[in-house]
Amino acid sequence: MKAARYHGAKDIRVEETSIPSVNKNQVKVEVKYVGICGTDLHEYLHGPMIIPMKEPYPLNGHCGVTTMGHEFSGVVVEVGDDVHSDRVKPGDRVVVEPIFRNPDSVFTAKGEYNLSEPIGFIGLTGNGGFAKYAVVEDYMIHKIPASVSFEQGALVEPAAVAVHAVKTSDLQLGYS
Repeated sequence: MKAARYHGAKDIRVEETSIPSVNKNQVKVEVKYVGICGTDLHEYLHGPMIIPMKEPYPLNGHCGVTTMGHEFSGVVVEVGDDVHSDRVKPGDRVVVEPIFRNPDSVFTAKGEYNLSEPIGFIGLTGNGGFAKYAVVEDYMIHKIPASVSFEQGALVEPAAVAVHAVKTSDLQLGYS
């Protein structure tokens, strides 16, 4: 399959790569829409800042050339042996919550996995959605209804970030 892969600052190449396979707790998604985030742009222009090019990312061992893209939606095409069908199954329309969870973190135990270290994301510290297929951890998958387009689905992650910022701020109706 073709994928847009980061090789270094100002060096992203569309190249052939193997179709990824799933492990027992993973899900393969056929990518339908993917966004380009400001983080992707900064990584392209000034990186590597997040992409581990020399030392492996500790939660998954990923290191080196990386398929970027963490804001994406698609259709599940395969699930690992330990992924329960009541959670997700082939044919489900999904979006990806791109953050890796550290299972040993006290924050993860409290449901605040976004505060755990080492922080990491699909498309940066693991291969992402700038490809036909992406394999992600099953906990990253969220189903979307048919009433949500794949294009809208690709915007769920950045919209969630904006909503969270407003909710945690002191912003009130009428402020400018």
